[in-house]
This record gives sequence, structure tokens and C-alpha cells, in this order.
Amino acid sequence: MVRKKSFKKTRRGKLTVIGGPMFSGKTTKLLTIYNILKKLGKVVLCFKADPDINGGIGHTDSHDKRSLPVIFISPNQPESILRFVSKKDVQVVIIDEVNFFPKAKMKKVIKKLLSWGISVYANGLIRDYRKKEFGATQELMKIANEKIKLFAVCDKCGDRAAHTERVGGGTAQIISDRNAKYIASCTRCHLVYKKTKKK
Repeated sequence: MVRKKSFKKTRRGKLTVIGGPMFSGKTTKLLTIYNILKKLGKVVLCFKADPDINGGIGHTDSHDKRSLPVIFISPNQPESILRFVSKKDVQVVIIDEVNFFPKAKMKKVIKKLLSWGISVYANGLIRDYRKKEFGATQELMKIANEKIKLFAVCDKCGDRAAHTERVGGGTAQIISDRNAKYIASCTRCHLVYKKTKKK
């Protein structure tokens, strides 16, 4: 895909990746960045993975109930982002929950955006509830100009929490939020249950 010549930039975009467990304020951080960029008059498009709504427009909510306007993209089609961006004079792209995109495809898309002079802010879980690498987040941190690691508060002891613990909803890596229950936990308290209860 080639971006229109009138939209080409001379300066390469910058990549900022925000990583951390659930309840660490990743989406809230993106909301703060988005609001600042809009006040500065920047043209910003926000995206989020959704397996059921490819190209639909809506909102993603942070845990503190603040909303970020997003375009939903199928997790297996991150290249759709390029089609949206190529039609507008976009200066910044924001991607919420980048961990739901395949790392190879997402890395290719982001490199293309950066080459177009578009700066990218992405957030996501670095690891899943088993502490295994989750999607594109960790791979993107390797090429990021800026890496921001956030932490939550452990629900069990109150210490700094770097992990997400699943306490209900099944054992697959990706499941519907409606059928899952999570807490934040520190390394000492973190547990992986062989079988989690359904809500």
C-alpha cells in the first residue's frame, strides 16, 4: 500500500509502547496522551482489536470508566489500519491492547506507519496470566523509541503487581471478557490455576 504523495512526511515517526498487567492504567495513559494530542491540534486515529467488528466505530473503556474513541480492527487483519490511515492526513496512530494482534503482522504495519512519518502509541499486556509472551507487545518494545512499563497493586497483599492472574473463566489464552475474571498480583502471590471456575 502506498500513501498519497501529498501526505508523505520527511521525518520518521516515533514508536511509544506502554506495557503492564491488567489494572495498571494502560488505557488511561493512552487517554491522557490522546487528549493532549487533540488539544495540540494533531490528527489522531485510534484502533483496537475486535474479532466481530472489522472497521466499526465505537469506544473502548478504561477500568476507571473513561472512554477512548476507536476503530475496531479484526485481530488477524492489522493491515486494515493502513487502509484507514492512507485516506486521511493522520499524524498519530494510537493502538489499544496491541497484544491481541499477531506480532509479525503488527510489527510490519507499525514499521510502515513510522516510515510514513506517523508516530504510534501502543499499549498492551506483555505477558498472559501464565506469564507467557502475549501477542505483539514485547516484540514492539524491542523496536520502540520509548518504553513505558506500568504496574498495578496486588489484590492479595498490596505490593507492586507486575502480573495478571486469572481467577475465573477457563484456561485458553484469549477468551471473552464476559466469561473471565482477573486480578493483579505480585510475583510472590501470583498463581496459575490448572482449571479456573466459570463465572
